[in-house]
Order: sequence, then C-alpha cells, then structure tokens
Amino acid sequence: MIIGKQIFHYSTIDSTNTEAKRLIASGQAAEGAVIIADAQTTGRGKPGSSWFSPPDLGLYLSAAVKPYKNQADLTNLTSVAAAAVADLIKDLTRLEAAIKLSNDILLSGKKVCGILCEHLTSGFVVIGIGLNVNHLSTSFPAELAGQATSLQIETGDVFDLTAVRQKILEQLNRHYLAYLREIC
Repeated sequence: MIIGKQIFHYSTIDSTNTEAKRLIASGQAAEGAVIIADAQTTGRGKPGSSWFSPPDLGLYLSAAVKPYKNQADLTNLTSVAAAAVADLIKDLTRLEAAIKLSNDILLSGKKVCGILCEHLTSGFVVIGIGLNVNHLSTSFPAELAGQATSLQIETGDVFDLTAVRQKILEQLNRHYLAYLREIC
C-alpha cells in the first residue's frame, strides 16, 4: 500500500491540495500521504474555479505521490484518479459514472466529482479529489443549481463518509499501483 500510509485529517482547512504542498515542502509528508478535510474554505478546481466544500457533506482529499516516470504527465495521473472514483461510485451505487475531459466525473449529466492534479518541482504530484456525497439539491449555491449532483441525490441514500473515504483510498491505491506497473 502506498496511498494512505500517512493520513493528515482536518476538520476545516483552506484547501487539501494547498496543505499537501505545504506538508511536502516542510518534509512532513512522504509519498502516499493523504490530506483529508471535513470542509474546505477555498477548495480549488481547475484553474480559476473553486470547489464548493461544505462541512460533513462531501469527500475532500489530496494524495501525494511521487511516480518515478514522466512526472509532468498529469493527464495519466488524472485518468488514474478518475478511474478510481468511477469504480468507487459503481461499487457504492451501482451507477455508471461518466468521465469528462479526464478531470470531471458526471452522474446524470451533472458534476459529482472534480479532480485536480498539480505537479511540484520536487517530483511529487498532488492528486486532489472533491466528491459530492451527501449534498441535497438545496445544499448547492444558486450558481451550481442544475450543474452539480451528489451520490445522495442520485440514489436517495445517505452515505457514511468515513467508509467512503476508506473505499476511495483503496481504489486510488489499487489504480495507482496498476499505473506504476504499466510504466515499468
């Protein structure tokens, strides 16, 4: 197991990707470190976008990896994370998620997850995942109405966030190990 060897859990943080970068820079985070937050105050999506991260409704995490091949190739690592999330969604809900442009995961044509990979000069890549889990349609701000969904909206079920976190770490680790085997 690589991803999840080290866990940093915060009730509220600015951004899990930002914290991952701080922990890597300070030498506190090694490969496989995962930063989890119950809420983010300035969660980030693709450049110029924010990620709506209210307390205790979604999964907000970042994993630090240091692949030993083309570390600048974020497309492949974004695809690895997208496949892990799609598998997680299928395992939890039996629904088929669509992957859009490698970093958005859709259910019923609406965004349920975003992935943000950032390459650091140290050779680390931070894989950020924001997954809408127990949001209700009224949980989203007006600008996201009609564009965002959650696992609860799609299924009517409430999910245990701790169990969802554990399952995404397992899926992400499995997909990352497969990625490393492919590039050898």
